[in-house]
Amino acid sequence: MPNTGDSIATTAAKGNEIDTLRAMRDKLAADMDIAEASVVAQISGRLEAVLKRITELGGAGEATLDDVLAERRQLRAKRSQSPA
Repeated sequence: MPNTGDSIATTAAKGNEIDTLRAMRDKLAADMDIAEASVVAQISGRLEAVLKRITELGGAGEATLDDVLAERRQLRAKRSQSPA
């Protein structure tokens, strides 16, 4: 399911656990991109737990942590190759 742009709080208020987890996944992945090196491991650990819970709830086919990280690396590489 694509991110609807709702905040995590708004998504959580709707009461759908898997959608809330997906919103958390997206936020954690985005935060990892801009985080200081000293907190990346903490964010990564939380992201991994969220991805595991999504899978447990039947989100088979959802991106794994490796998938998310690979996608983020590709996006960063594309941005660095683009003229500013």
